[in-house]
Amino acid sequence: MSTALVTGGGRGIGRVIAGALTAAGWSVAVTGRSAASVEETVAAGDAALALVGDATDRLAVAEAVRRTTEELGPVNLLVANAGRFGAAGPVWESDPDEWWRDAEVNVRGPLLALHAVLPGMVERGSGRVVVMGSGMGTSPMPWASAYASSKAAVLRLVDSVAQELAGTGVSVFAISPGMVATEMTQFPEEFLAHYPDWRDKAVTSGAPPERAAELILALASGEYDALSGRFLRTGTDLAAAGRVAAEQDGPGTLRMVELPKRV
Repeated sequence: MSTALVTGGGRGIGRVIAGALTAAGWSVAVTGRSAASVEETVAAGDAALALVGDATDRLAVAEAVRRTTEELGPVNLLVANAGRFGAAGPVWESDPDEWWRDAEVNVRGPLLALHAVLPGMVERGSGRVVVMGSGMGTSPMPWASAYASSKAAVLRLVDSVAQELAGTGVSVFAISPGMVATEMTQFPEEFLAHYPDWRDKAVTSGAPPERAAELILALASGEYDALSGRFLRTGTDLAAAGRVAAEQDGPGTLRMVELPKRV
């Protein structure tokens, strides 16, 4: 049986992903700061192991990987799902600590998870990592600079680490689940003041979380390892994307914009 570790797996998208993996035969551990939420996930049959800990706490993350390995087996799939959107408004009016907390959860969290799980994967010569990205990291998002900047950093982290992993048998991907109705998409009022149509967007026209789970299950199969390092959205034709992967940058890849040079 294959083993998966899902951070932020006690609620929202993470819990749906954990449940889909469990239903597909994976042995799943979930982490989260709330003991009640991760324990409820296990009690409902959506995971096998509940681990309480902060995704930004290095010792807690290392302990989660250790316990998962010890109790369920070596981690074959890591889903770095834990995320945060708390800081909003003009950067000069934002609380710098709130701004940085978004960056910590969204960037330090995946970094620590990668740091803890990759040594075992590289040693075994196999494994897959999926990091939760966002389309908000691919373009300017005024009044949401913390979230947008941190998600842009996630894309660069993933495509950089993918090249470091070349030839090891380990693949890493960033995905966007789309706008899903979760606690996080109940956006701060400072953000909604400038994006009023987003107030109910996740509920009225948002993406079902099951699509993210389907994408992760496809990537976990190993069939699309040629897309390692890419940013993939739900609904992407993975087979078609794989055919062009070697010929052009993947969707969401960060690139410099070449401006005309002075003659």
